[in-house]
Amino acid sequence: MTIRAGNNAVLILTDGGGARTLSDYVKSISLDLKGHGLVDVTCMGDSGHTWASDELEDCSFTVEFVYDDGSNTVWDTLADATNGLRTSTSARAFEIAPHGTTATYPKLTGNCWLESFTVPVAVGDMITCSATFKVHGAVTVGEYSA
Repeated sequence: MTIRAGNNAVLILTDGGGARTLSDYVKSISLDLKGHGLVDVTCMGDSGHTWASDELEDCSFTVEFVYDDGSNTVWDTLADATNGLRTSTSARAFEIAPHGTTATYPKLTGNCWLESFTVPVAVGDMITCSATFKVHGAVTVGEYSA
């Protein structure tokens, strides 16, 4: 097993202005790749619960960013009134590379909605912001090619 540091992760989000690589502002990414949902199909007389798959993925991811309100940065991508994901009326593309974009490294792609965007501000602290995204459809797990 190879232990990897998280310093080479890549995050690309597409807003109304195009694809934006936001990796330089990311502190952490937490991806919840749930499998299919389960439906309880237990009947009278069963000795325990039995389950069936609903065959629907239910995935989400949360990103903690360093706050930056410059052009084409986190603020523009998420909060801009014209092109930001906050006001988008359609799901937008994302790409996450947990360890970088070298050939054969894994990548996760799909479409997502911005579910929440918080900007906690405290005296004496660095401003950060956190965004939670709900995946629209299924996540495609692939790898980078040479």
